[in-house]
Amino acid sequence: MDGANGSETERIIGRGTVALLPAGNIHYGSRPITGPAMFYWFHFSLSSKPNIVSQTGADAIHDGTPLLPLSFKLGDSAPFYQYFRELLFEQENPSYTKQKFQILFQILVIRLTEIMIAERHPEHSRINKSSIAYTIVTWISEHLTDPNLSTKIIADSIGLNPDYAGRRFRLVMGLSIGDYMLKKRMELAGRQLRETNDTVTRIAQDCGFGSTRHFLRQFKAEEGLTPTEARKRYRMMHVNIL
Repeated sequence: MDGANGSETERIIGRGTVALLPAGNIHYGSRPITGPAMFYWFHFSLSSKPNIVSQTGADAIHDGTPLLPLSFKLGDSAPFYQYFRELLFEQENPSYTKQKFQILFQILVIRLTEIMIAERHPEHSRINKSSIAYTIVTWISEHLTDPNLSTKIIADSIGLNPDYAGRRFRLVMGLSIGDYMLKKRMELAGRQLRETNDTVTRIAQDCGFGSTRHFLRQFKAEEGLTPTEARKRYRMMHVNIL
């Protein structure tokens, strides 16, 4: 059961079922489990507010935010079991990194979103089959530090027209390929500022920015302060007082 604002909604969880339970609600089982059961679950948040839709309805594909169903039945659940196993394995892996885990989880969300779009809009079913967004996210993660990386280079590498690849990516992700690359580079730069003593110039190079000047301009526009100011603020807020 999912309770919110004095009302309750019963969601049937069975084989191959995905349930999205919004934060802040009370969730509890309405009846005992009568047989063997196995399930995976994660607490997660998104950088932007998701466009949550019910199992029925939803005429729009997206409104600039990720599209996620509250409950969803998977036709073939085996691949998703594998995705969850990879996520769990990554958590236990000695080489665990937040960046890799985030990429794996984002791929999982992309796959679910693709299925959602394909079910509600059959004319877009090729998205699920070709996994364009998945391919682009994977390519970006592997070449993020290349300052020459562009939508055209990515599209050429996977054999697609840049405009077509950009439209399909935006359809699933809610933002352009260029904006996604900038977002990931900013996230990487933020971690470098917090976790290393590297110079701003070195961080700009390591995170794929064409120049230190470009990095400074983008960082100030996104964060409202310079990288040096951001680093000082973070360290002031995380001083251990004995």
